[in-house]
Amino acid sequence: MATPHACAALVDVFPDLLRARRTLVGTLNTPAIATLAVVHQRGSLRISEVAEHLSLDLSTVSRQVTHLRQKGFLDSAPDPDDGRSQRLTVSAEGVEELRHHRRAIVGKLVERLDDWPDHEVGDLTRLLGKLATTATAGCAVTTSAAASPENTELLPEREKELQANA
Repeated sequence: MATPHACAALVDVFPDLLRARRTLVGTLNTPAIATLAVVHQRGSLRISEVAEHLSLDLSTVSRQVTHLRQKGFLDSAPDPDDGRSQRLTVSAEGVEELRHHRRAIVGKLVERLDDWPDHEVGDLTRLLGKLATTATAGCAVTTSAAASPENTELLPEREKELQANA
């Protein structure tokens, strides 16, 4: 059972993790890439669902979506369940942009973790995934239609698509 002491130590690491993320990912296109990645990972989403997944204001995500559509990275189509709404999907150009971004981050990680054995990277990946799942359990975003079993089953296939040439 996790103790308050152990959890407090974990909280103390969070700022360092955010700093590490900024170092690896950068800050220039982070909101746009995050928006693109959510749509790619989760499949066809409404803008409101993207905002929910990113825990951002709808107006912020709307600006990112407009920018990504102008660049040709996102496509939209009327929502068949509600003609007033649009459903977003990632275009082929958007997938290529995500691949490029992912390759750059993977390259930086390979450089920085060159003295880590693969099993430690695997342990860290597994534990961070477990933390993310546990911390978000019961959140509205995990029970929304976007995280339904039929969409979740697509995640490994979408991940393979991004890993191509990585």
